[in-house]
Order: sequence, then structure tokens, then C-alpha cells
Amino acid sequence: MYWLDSRLPEHRNVDRVIREAIREGTVINYVTLIEVAHYLRKLPRDEFSIIMERIQSLSTLTAAELDEGTTRVSLELLPEYSLKGLGARDCVVVATMKPLGLGSIATHDHAFRGVKEIQVVDTIPAR
Repeated sequence: MYWLDSRLPEHRNVDRVIREAIREGTVINYVTLIEVAHYLRKLPRDEFSIIMERIQSLSTLTAAELDEGTTRVSLELLPEYSLKGLGARDCVVVATMKPLGLGSIATHDHAFRGVKEIQVVDTIPAR
């Protein structure tokens, strides 16, 4: 989210790594895409539509479905990972990553550090 709003002080810390991820290819699930839309919801309608269309039309973006298998894995992960600070949507992210063999995530959400199988890429310095 920090990358989408250049007014935020964290933007400069994430710009390079997010641009690199976009060049190399990135995966997003539809739940996260809806979260992005929620963050942008107060923008003027035209600006909102343009940004969401640009995100969805990135040639290096793979959008993962929230299918029955991902839902099942998310529900299996939730009891354990909620103790580490992850919520239900976070578990959907982890469940999306597992079958795709993805091992790293760019996030400032420290709760993901509790997932052994995931390397957290966080370029925002600690305060």
C-alpha cells in the first residue's frame, strides 16, 4: 500500500523493491486485490478506475483465484497462524503462496515473520 501513495514517508523505502518485483513478476490473490481497492476507495471514481485497471493489466502480474483448495488450506492455517498475529486474509496469502512455490513476500506486516517457510522482504526501517 505504501507504494501506491507517494505522499507517505514509507513510499521512498519501498519504491525500488516493488518496481523490481513488478519487472520480475509478482503474484497477487483476488482477496489482496480487493484490499488494494478498499485502500483506494476514496479516490475520485475515474482515478480509482485507472489505477485498478493498471494494476490488473500488468503483464507480469499473476492473479490467483480463491478456489476451494486455497480456502481449505487457509482455514487449516488460521488456528496456528492467528497465534502468530496473522488474520484470515493473511492466511489466504500464505495459502496462495504454498502451491505456487513462492517463498518470499514484500510486506511491512511483521506477523509474516512468524511463518518459517516465508522470507519477508521489508525495506522500511524500524522506528
